[in-house]
Amino acid sequence: MSWAETLLDASFRGVPIHVVEESVQWQRSLAEHGTPFKDGDSVRDLGRGARRFPMQLVVFGGNYEIELQNIIRALEIIGPGELIHPIYGSLSVVSQNVEIKHVADTPDAAVVSLVFVEDTPDLPFFARQFEFVDIGVLEPEDQYRWQDGIFDLFGRIDSLVAEIQSWIGGGWVGLIEKALGLPGIFLRVQQLRSQILGVVSGVASMAKHPSAAFDPLSDLFRTPTQIRSSVQGSTPSSSLALLSRSGIPAAMPGGDGLTTDAARVGNGFLISAREGVAPDAELLPDRMPDDPVEASAFSLVVLVVTELAVAHAQAVAILIEAEAKKPTLSPLEVEGLVNLVRSLVQGSILLQRRLFSVEDSRPVIEALRNTAAMIQARGRQVILQSPPMIERVVQTPASLRLLAHRWYGDHARSVELIRLNPDLKNPHNIPAGKVLRAYAE
Repeated sequence: MSWAETLLDASFRGVPIHVVEESVQWQRSLAEHGTPFKDGDSVRDLGRGARRFPMQLVVFGGNYEIELQNIIRALEIIGPGELIHPIYGSLSVVSQNVEIKHVADTPDAAVVSLVFVEDTPDLPFFARQFEFVDIGVLEPEDQYRWQDGIFDLFGRIDSLVAEIQSWIGGGWVGLIEKALGLPGIFLRVQQLRSQILGVVSGVASMAKHPSAAFDPLSDLFRTPTQIRSSVQGSTPSSSLALLSRSGIPAAMPGGDGLTTDAARVGNGFLISAREGVAPDAELLPDRMPDDPVEASAFSLVVLVVTELAVAHAQAVAILIEAEAKKPTLSPLEVEGLVNLVRSLVQGSILLQRRLFSVEDSRPVIEALRNTAAMIQARGRQVILQSPPMIERVVQTPASLRLLAHRWYGDHARSVELIRLNPDLKNPHNIPAGKVLRAYAE
C-alpha cells in the first residue's frame, strides 16, 4: 500500500484545497556543553519544536476566484484551525507565510504557496490509524503513546499471547487427527504417544511438578495446555534468574523420544536462546515432513519454543515496566533481557514460517513480531531514561562512595556505581587507574 492509494481530501477550516506539493520540516533544540582541552561536546536533546508544513496549492477553473476568496478568508482567521492533510490526516495548525501568484499564460488559475505551523506538538504525528495497525505497533517508539498510557503494554501482550496459544492449540489438533488417518496406525500411535508424553513429562520436570497421566491421542487439547502451564510455571520472575537463562533448558525436554532431526533443531534453537543470538535457519527443513511421526516431533518443538517465547516475554515486560519506575539494572542487563526475548521469538517465527502454511502461521507470526517490537521499544526507552554511560578512570585510590561524591557530588550514588560495575571485587579500595562504567552526569 502506498500513499497514493490512501490520500485524503485536503481542506483547511472546512475549505477544500488542491495540494500540488507538500513537505514536513521540524527542528530539535539541543544544548551543547564543551569541556576545556577536550575534543567534542556533550549534547542533550531538549525536545522537538513545532512541525512546519510548506505546501503549494493550485486553484483553477471557471469558479477559481470564488474558491480563492474562500481560501483567503480561511487563512485570515486568527488562531489555529483544522488542516486535513492528504497524508497525515487531521492537524491543528496556524498559517504563517502566504504567497499567491498569477501567471499570464493561465488566466483562470492561481498558485498559493504557504506554510502551516503545527499548533499542538504533543499530538501523535500519525493521528490517522490505518487498518493494518489496529494493535498499534508500527510506531513502537512513539513517546506520546508510552507516556500517556494509550499504549497499554500488559494488555497488548496478554491479548497477543492468548492469540498465539489459541492458534497453536488448533494446529496441534489438526496435525494429530491427520496422523491417525494413515496406514500403520498401531505403530504410529505408539510412537506418537511415546514422544508426546516424553516431551510433556520433560517440560513438567522443569516446573518441578509431575504431570497427571493422560492419553494425548484421546485428549487432544491436553498436550498444548500441559506444556503451556509447565513452561509458565518454570519461567523465573527475577531479573537475575532470567539473565542466567534458568528458565530455558539446555536441551529439548524429553528430546530422547523425538526423532533425530527434530531433537537437533530444538536443541540448536534453545542454545541460541541461551546465548541471546538469532537462531540458525539452516537447521530447519524446507517444510513440514510428510511422515506423521516426524511432523509430530517438529510440532512438539514448535509448542515448546513458542511457549517459552511468550512466557519469557510476559516476565521481561513486567521487569522492564518496574525498571522504568525504579532502576535496578544496568543498561547492559536491560539489553540482555530484551535479547533473550528476541532470540526466543525469532526461533518461534522461523519454526512457524518454515513448517506451517501461510494461513496457519501468519496470525502467530504477526502476534509474536508485535510482542517483540513492543518489548524492544520499551527496553530502549528505559535505557534512554538514564544519561549516557561512559568509562571513567579512577585518578587516585578511593572507595565507591568517595568516587560518587567526586564525580556527582552525591555519595549515595555509589549504589548506582555498584550496579553498573558488577565485576568489581573490592568496592572499598579501588586502585588508581581502574576503569569503571559510570553515567556521564
